[in-house]
Amino acid sequence: MCGIVGFNSKKTDILNNMLKSIKHRGPDDNGVFENDEFSLGHVRLSILDLSSYGHQPMSFKNLVMVYNGEIYNFKEVRSELESFGYSFESQTDSEVILKAYHKWGIKAVDKFIGMFAIAIYDKEKREIVLIRDRVGVKPLYYYFDGKDFIFASELKPIMEYKKDLQINKDALYEFFQFGYISSNLSIFENCHKVPPGTYLTFKIQNSKFKIKEYWSIIPYFKKPKFTKSEEELVDELEKLLIDAFKYRMVSDVSVGVFLSGGIDSSIVTAILQKHYGNIHTFTIGFKEAKYNEANWAKKVASYLGTNHTEKYLSSDEAKEILKNFVNIYDEPFGDSSGIPTTLVSQVAKDNGVKVVLSADGGDEIFCGYERYWYSYNIGKKIFILPKIFRKLLAFSMNTVGVNNASKFIKMKNFEHKYNQLSEMFKNNTWGKIYEQIIHNFKSSEIKILLGDEQNITEHSFYIGEKEHPMQGMMLWDYHRYLPDAILTKTDRATMSVSIEGREPLLDHRIAEFMAQVPFKYKYKDGTSKYLLRKVLQRYLPNDLIDRPKMGFGIPMFEWFSKDLRNLFDIYFDEDEIKRQGILNAKYIKKEHDKLKNNRPININKLWFILVFEMWYKKYVK
Repeated sequence: MCGIVGFNSKKTDILNNMLKSIKHRGPDDNGVFENDEFSLGHVRLSILDLSSYGHQPMSFKNLVMVYNGEIYNFKEVRSELESFGYSFESQTDSEVILKAYHKWGIKAVDKFIGMFAIAIYDKEKREIVLIRDRVGVKPLYYYFDGKDFIFASELKPIMEYKKDLQINKDALYEFFQFGYISSNLSIFENCHKVPPGTYLTFKIQNSKFKIKEYWSIIPYFKKPKFTKSEEELVDELEKLLIDAFKYRMVSDVSVGVFLSGGIDSSIVTAILQKHYGNIHTFTIGFKEAKYNEANWAKKVASYLGTNHTEKYLSSDEAKEILKNFVNIYDEPFGDSSGIPTTLVSQVAKDNGVKVVLSADGGDEIFCGYERYWYSYNIGKKIFILPKIFRKLLAFSMNTVGVNNASKFIKMKNFEHKYNQLSEMFKNNTWGKIYEQIIHNFKSSEIKILLGDEQNITEHSFYIGEKEHPMQGMMLWDYHRYLPDAILTKTDRATMSVSIEGREPLLDHRIAEFMAQVPFKYKYKDGTSKYLLRKVLQRYLPNDLIDRPKMGFGIPMFEWFSKDLRNLFDIYFDEDEIKRQGILNAKYIKKEHDKLKNNRPININKLWFILVFEMWYKKYVK
């Protein structure tokens, strides 16, 4: 795993500063390429071929490349290139990528199994091509204002180059709705993410660029569904999983697995322990019982016979990680599980592991989030009511108001639920129902906080909905929540301690296969991840499989209402927030007072505001 940067000019000092800002991504080596029209930089975390032959930028004929990621099937692609007369100096996947692009151009990406952010400068064509992997495991940002074109693995290098960046209000709106910034937006104007499964071509001579998709999961959903038996589907899925997982063990350094004891991490661990052996597993636990999965992870590890390490996270350790949170996540990021993910990454590194496998993607591909069936059950009840009656209910709730209603109804987090239900009654589609449920701030609340509102739509929802509303929800998450929250969290957490995170369940062949599996094998008779559970039953007893899903969260309310409470006092200074002129200081004070007076509160709202204020203080003020 590495870090890459580049821009359309020659500025040696700035290039070096950009590389320093992401040194954590590649502490083993660094390199630069410069000419009068383009500069490239690379920091290297040595995983394959630890020798100097893996140094980047790497050149071949008219091409110069910097690259971040892993191509797991590079040996097969290399053999094919050798049949065409190509020779190789190293044992790296980097050299294979470069020569594959020389042979096939952008079509080379169709041959790759892996995760990658690739930048290739063609000196003859005078163009730079940026390529991001199919799902978006590896980050890739770019900035363009009509003159300066800049790209980087993180935002920090772009901030080193451009000192006058302005906050993007649309991105800020998305952050407060979801806790992350989705789509191709970033927190700054003129700065975007290269979308997953696409490539960007920038023509240096006329400063024009275009973005084109090379892969999407959608065409596979449009194909006819498999008519195979359940047993045949289980057999085929197991073969796919074994092949995908073994590919992720390709490394010249030690490899470990993050194990929570849930379905996804257990199947990764079980398959690798059986077919590879000597697996080292890592778990984070909490003293607060309702958040603690460490005991389950320990049972799974013991049954499988892995070399297991666990670490319990205290509020004091969380506070230390929080001090560095906005260094790790250099745009506002509200997924609090980034805290334990950072700690478990450090534990893995302390135990000599340089590559870790994380089981991200299982919920989105196999139907695992509780909110899917919760949203479906809520939606069914709402859509029973005639449309005119739903509108009347929404109007009545707005007229009565949450304050008056709370005098008669006593319920935990009542204000949030009341506003949520009121907005759901206004909606006429499954997509909007789902968005209302996954929002943290409701639209009306964000309008008060920011003085603005925005309509967000994920078009893939409606393709999935044709089969089942829950399939639409899964596709929504696959295109937004997965790349921009889950994968961002794992990439930054692992890279912050200079180890590589790999995502075995996100092999695109698994996603393509599951897109053609009928929905009834994803959620069957109230059982989530039905097909995946059937595979896991071949490796683990049912008593280690059938348990309530907990998720990789932290005891936020317990910590922020006690040990970490003073952080809100530090960052919620009313005068300072007014001077910023971005957020509504009175609204923040009202929400903060609820916590101070031990009144019901959605702690995520305060957490998101805290994250933004911490980020603003470091990067803007």
